[in-house]
Amino acid sequence: MIKTIKFLEGKKTYIVAVVIAVLGVLQGTGLFTLPEAVWPVIAALGLTTLRSGVNEVAKTVKPK
Repeated sequence: MIKTIKFLEGKKTYIVAVVIAVLGVLQGTGLFTLPEAVWPVIAALGLTTLRSGVNEVAKTVKPK
């Protein structure tokens, strides 16, 4: 489990973005349809991983 968490460090936002892009293309071509309620959940996942990344960067910024 620790190896998995270490592997995912810095990659979660990209993974969510790729999943959203693939699902959007599949839905746009009619090959796969998601219920409307799933899109806000996926968006929230993306924003959560983005916020987590911003917090990590903020820890490394030194105040003047």
